[in-house]
Amino acid sequence: MPKTLSKRLNSLFCLFFLFSCGCAQKWDPDNQFQREVQNLKAQREVYKLNRIQEAQRNLSQTKGDLLLHVVRKLPIRELDLLLGYKYKVLAQATRQGDFWERRQYYWEDIVEGKWGTTSQEYEICAKNSVLMIVSINSSEVIGVEY
Repeated sequence: MPKTLSKRLNSLFCLFFLFSCGCAQKWDPDNQFQREVQNLKAQREVYKLNRIQEAQRNLSQTKGDLLLHVVRKLPIRELDLLLGYKYKVLAQATRQGDFWERRQYYWEDIVEGKWGTTSQEYEICAKNSVLMIVSINSSEVIGVEY
């Protein structure tokens, strides 16, 4: 017998032996289904935990960026891009052709504008929390309160 044929026979014998040992138990579809359901539940929990951690990182990073970038002399257009267009007007005045306004930005409105109301970030963000109050004139930020 040539060597390659004997190697193939040995390989087939090993495979047969492995399959026969592995198939000693009878297949139970109920057990298999339960194991698959448990695996899916475990995977879902891991995904949820990872998603919550990612959302917390996103919120922290965004809040830090906003607190760093919203400063005096920031143009109104850039302010609106950073914080969005949803805010509460606390006071308005027009003086000598200049428009003055004091705005209150809520954290949940900023998060909603960035990620939406169905996001994990929106679910875990602090609701009814004022992030900052910004005073502006017609062209730029003139004051920021945290």
